[in-house]
Amino acid sequence: AVWTKAEETTLLEFLLQALPSSGDGGFKAPTFNQAYAHLKIKHSHQRGAEKVGRVCKNKWTSVKKAYQSVVEIKCTSGFTWSDEHGAGIMDKKDDVWACFIKSHPHARPFMIKGFDHFDIMQQLMPSKLKGSHV
Repeated sequence: AVWTKAEETTLLEFLLQALPSSGDGGFKAPTFNQAYAHLKIKHSHQRGAEKVGRVCKNKWTSVKKAYQSVVEIKCTSGFTWSDEHGAGIMDKKDDVWACFIKSHPHARPFMIKGFDHFDIMQQLMPSKLKGSHV
């Protein structure tokens, strides 16, 4: 399926409305099937394959990985973040970025590109505290 930014936003806004009934973001198949019906109404002229429930679930998984990658970039010492320019790494041969990408391959698209859905994803994702003294 080919997703536009508007379709992604519609999906995420729908999931945000469904969040109270989903527990901690663990959306189930019926929620994604409802998202499919909602998308079909809001975006009647879609490109690519139909965005059925399974496709919506796959998109959700993909956007979650992107969000987690952005959080990792934001939390890594030595990197800056801009919603417009991502990590702002202009040199493709940057050794620190190359090392980071080896352990965080989903972060690659954010070398010089921002992540449009960060704010809504922050609302959708449960905050997880990490560390030995948490």
